[in-house]
Parts: sequence; C-alpha cells; structure tokens
Amino acid sequence: MVQALAITAAFLASMSATGVAQQTSGDEIWKPASLSQILSIAPNEPRAEVAPSFSIGPAVGFIAARGADSGTWFGGVQARLHFAEFFAVEAALTFHQDRYQGGDVLVTQYPFQLTAFLYIIPEGQVRPYILAGFGWYYSRIDYRGAFAGLGDRGEHIFGEHLGLGGEFRLSPKFSLDVDVRYIFLNPTNDQVIGRNFNYWQVTFGANFFF
Repeated sequence: MVQALAITAAFLASMSATGVAQQTSGDEIWKPASLSQILSIAPNEPRAEVAPSFSIGPAVGFIAARGADSGTWFGGVQARLHFAEFFAVEAALTFHQDRYQGGDVLVTQYPFQLTAFLYIIPEGQVRPYILAGFGWYYSRIDYRGAFAGLGDRGEHIFGEHLGLGGEFRLSPKFSLDVDVRYIFLNPTNDQVIGRNFNYWQVTFGANFFF
C-alpha cells in the first residue's frame, strides 16, 4: 500500500513538472515583440533627402547681336549650385566682341550673369529645363574710322534673359549642357548705333561636380 502511494505521488509530480515546462515554453514562443523591434523592421522608410551639389566648368557659345556686322563666339566659365533635383542657380562670366558699322564701332563686353534653372524632368540622364535671370554687362565701345572723333567710352549695362535648354548627365561627377537665351539690353549710348544691344545666345557648357 505504501509502495503504491509512493509510485502515484511520483507520477503526479512528474506530470506537474511537464505542464510547467510546456507553459513556460509556450510563453516564450508567443511573447509579443517590443515596440523597438517593430520599428526596427518597419517597411516604407522615408526617402533620404538629396544633398546640394556644386559644379564648375567651361562655357562656350555663339552670339547673334542685333545690328552687328556678324555673329561672334564667346568663352568663359560657369558655376552651378543644385539645391534640389528640380532647382539650381548659376553664376557665369564670359567675354565677347561685336563689330558694327562695317567694323568702325567695336563693342567689347564682359557679361556676368546670374541665372535660375527649373528642371522640367528632374530625374534621368537627360534633364530639360527653363531658365531666367539677370546680368551686369560691362561694355567697352571703341570708335574707329569715320567715327574716330567720338571718343571711346565704357558703359555699365544691366539686362535680363530668358531661355530653355537641357543637361545631359554622363556620370555622377560630370555633365554637359546646352541652352538658348535671349538677352534684353538697353544701353544709354546711341550716338552711332541708335538701337539696343539685344541678342540671341547659344551656350554649351561642361560641369564637373564636387
């Protein structure tokens, strides 16, 4: 009798231990994840913002000035700061000469232009844009031949420009661009020419990014 009771007690004790182990194991399996764990695997993380980028490079182009004897080429440098994928600003300094009145009037200009760019398609290898800006044009006017008695002079002319173009991104560190601009100028000196210096400008540029 005593032996039977001892066997029964041992059996009940073993069953109780097994039940506790199973309950503990189940708690570990079904324990809910913490908030930090949920956040660490949360999908649709926000997209990182595009950092501003800076580029600089040479610029060349062709100018067709109103009333000039012929068109002329120009050269200079341009620097752009890209604030976002769709917006940038540029500072450009160039040099060119135009001849009027059969070469008797020589106009030498040093345009300094500030331009804003709005990229119509901000992503991709080819990025078209529209542009607008203003500039300061130091102009040196030299009179020769029949107009030699007028005396040379310099002028500080301000003007605006509008245009459109496109940028071709060839690598993360290099791109090419081409655009067409119309320059609005109204000089005060009309002794000989009697008209403004408005002109079309076609620009080709190379941009090295940093």
